[in-house]
Amino acid sequence: MPWNDNDPLMKYRHALVATLLAVVASVLIAAFIGGALPMAYAGRAWTYAGLVCWILAGAFVVFRLTGEGEREPLTAPRFVRWVVSLWIWPVFLLRRR
Repeated sequence: MPWNDNDPLMKYRHALVATLLAVVASVLIAAFIGGALPMAYAGRAWTYAGLVCWILAGAFVVFRLTGEGEREPLTAPRFVRWVVSLWIWPVFLLRRR
């Protein structure tokens, strides 16, 4: 089935790809942070779970704020910007108000 420009997901394709890849990279970073902490296993696991929840909330917020504006293909600098944005998403939420 060929791509259709009338498909509603087509206008979000760049933002969806950027969000997905940034979440994958951020989950790996969260695993590294959680594993490097000098705590018992339960403490590291809870830290990792909290970081993953933080990342997923950030992915939702950043996608909602920028999804329609993303028109350019993903490049390395834009990817880094997306990854950083998932970690500092409250800044964008507060600046919007």
